[in-house]
Amino acid sequence: MSKLEHSHASPQLKWSDYVFISLLGINLIVVVLLGRNIYIQGDKLEQARKNAELVMAWADGVDEDMSAGKPISPEKCTPASDKDLKTLKFQPNTWGECLNSLFGPKGKFPEITNTFVKNGPIWVKKCDREHFESKGALLFERLQPGPSGSHVASELKDTDVLISGMEFRINLCDRGFHLIKIGEAKL
Repeated sequence: MSKLEHSHASPQLKWSDYVFISLLGINLIVVVLLGRNIYIQGDKLEQARKNAELVMAWADGVDEDMSAGKPISPEKCTPASDKDLKTLKFQPNTWGECLNSLFGPKGKFPEITNTFVKNGPIWVKKCDREHFESKGALLFERLQPGPSGSHVASELKDTDVLISGMEFRINLCDRGFHLIKIGEAKL
């Protein structure tokens, strides 16, 4: 072998080269796993957003049906008019009854589930880190005019009576426990 051919041969790897290649391989595996996890979480968030938009489309349809004088589906979500409230034996519908008829087993949206937490709640009253199961759930807020004229959001309680003209906001609790505003609707 001539000296020229021998000078082009690659040098033997040292132990530090093996350590570097091992660390590079570990980093590559970690990046792939993190990317896969982020993709899965993003997909869950997108499905939860589609579920919330489905409920928002229903809420917009309620407003249109009310304006056209059509019956509301489900019936438990029909708001009371001023005339109804003056009737002596009238039983108004409540928000809790409406939610049960929307998301119950025989409700309007039985296919909607919490995409982040298996067997988690579909709707919650509060989106916070103390309640892990609130991640991926819908949050409904009542909108009322404030002193300055702009809307003030408050908790929409199960016992709140549904009244014609009542405004509410539909939110989604994301994986970081932040609210994603989907839209506002009026009964």
